[in-house]
Amino acid sequence: MEIKGKVVDNNKEPLYLANITIVTGSQINKFGTSANGNGDFSLSNDIITPDSQFRISYQGFKPQYFRASELQGKTIKLEEDITALPELVLRPQDKPKNTNIENQPSNIKEHFQKHKFVYGGLGALVGLSLIALSIKKLK
Repeated sequence: MEIKGKVVDNNKEPLYLANITIVTGSQINKFGTSANGNGDFSLSNDIITPDSQFRISYQGFKPQYFRASELQGKTIKLEEDITALPELVLRPQDKPKNTNIENQPSNIKEHFQKHKFVYGGLGALVGLSLIALSIKKLK
């Protein structure tokens, strides 16, 4: 079966690269096409039956669903999907109390000295694992 149609927005402007995807049968989400620069699409395949369901979608618009029999020569008008975002308030931060970088614990050497037992233990475990693997290979 062959289906043809057009995808436009509320202003009847073509939606270039709108997706037309089958959402039923063995080829679910694996078979479809995109609208061209004029919003036109055409799809022909033996797996399409009059009852095959298709999703027509485009980024920023609400998807619509149609049977193949409903798509013949149809112009599909997609509506914008406007999502309200929570309010975001930006205000200047208070100046940090300690701005002297020398007092910040950002020195890598200090970090490793502070956590030397953790890193030493991890190193020992890795070493023992390598020894065990070497012994297994020798057998």
